[in-house]
Amino acid sequence: MSGQIRINEAYCVELGRTVSITEARRAYFSLPAPRARFTFQCPDSGCLALDEPPTITGVNYSSLPTDTYRAAHFRDPGVGHAVDCPWQADEATTDIAPASEAETKDREAKRKLHDFINEFDPAPAGRQVGTQDVGGADTDRLAQNRRGDMGVGKGESFTNRNRTKSFERLVEYYRNAAELDKEEFFSLQLKVAGEGEMPLISYFPNVSKAHPGQPKRVIHGGARLEPRKDAGFMLWFMDRIDGKGVYLKVTNQEMEAYRFRGYFNDTLAQETADYFRIFALGRVVLSETGKSYRLEVQDLNHLTLYAVTKKQPDEQGG
Repeated sequence: MSGQIRINEAYCVELGRTVSITEARRAYFSLPAPRARFTFQCPDSGCLALDEPPTITGVNYSSLPTDTYRAAHFRDPGVGHAVDCPWQADEATTDIAPASEAETKDREAKRKLHDFINEFDPAPAGRQVGTQDVGGADTDRLAQNRRGDMGVGKGESFTNRNRTKSFERLVEYYRNAAELDKEEFFSLQLKVAGEGEMPLISYFPNVSKAHPGQPKRVIHGGARLEPRKDAGFMLWFMDRIDGKGVYLKVTNQEMEAYRFRGYFNDTLAQETADYFRIFALGRVVLSETGKSYRLEVQDLNHLTLYAVTKKQPDEQGG
C-alpha cells in the first residue's frame, strides 16, 4: 500500500497491551486528571522486537467524541516495520477470493473507511465462544480478560484483523460507514457470531423500530439526561415505541463496579450537550408499570454515549 498503512490496533506502552482506538479512549478517560497521552507502537511481535519499534499515532482518542465528530483512528506513517509485518499487507491486493457482485460492493465500500468489521462476536467479555467464532487479537484478548485485564499482551499477534469483540469499535465503524453514500452504506454486510450474516443497518435499528421479543441488537437514538443525584444515570429517548416512552437506566451499583465509568461521567458532564446519542447492545422490555419501555443492557461494555451539540467543536488531532 502506498502512503499510510491502515491499522486498527496498536500496542500501548503505558497499558502494556494491544488495544483498538476505542479501547484506548475508554482507558484514557478512566485515568485521573491531569491525563498524559499514550505511546503507541505497531502490535506485530516482529516489529516490537526491533530496537526501535515503529511508532503509531492515535488520532482523536484523547478528545471526547460527539455525534458528528471525526472518528478516532490510528495513523501509521508506514516507516520502520519488520519485513514480514502483516500490517504492511494491502488488503486490496491480498483479498483475491472470488466474490459475488454484492460481496464486491461490500469490500469496495469498506476499503474507504478508517477501519471496518467483517465479523462481530457479542458474547460478554471473558466468555469465549470458540476460536472459530472469534479470531486474532480479540481471541487473545479474551484470555487476557479472564486475568482481569483488557487487550492482548506485547507481541501477541492476530490472525484476522477484521473480527472483533469490541463493541465500541463496531459502533465507530458504523458511524464512519454512515458517512458513505447511501448505496455503499446499504451494501455493507456484518457477520454476527451465533446468528450469521446480515446487512449492517439491520443490526443497528433506531429505537423507534425496536420491539420486545427482538433478538439483541445495537439500538440507538437521541436521548435526554435526567438530573443526576448519585453515580448512576437515566436517559429518556426522544423517540417512542407504540406511543410509550423509552428509557435507559444505569444504577449506582453498576457504575461503581464499572472500570471505565470515567468515560461515561466525562461524556455526560459536557455542558454544551443538547442531548446524547445512545448506542446499546440489548433489548427493549416493558417496564414494571407497563407505561414505558426500558432498554435492557447486560454489559456496560456494550453501551456507548455521544454528546450532541448544536455547534460542533473544531476538529482536533489527539
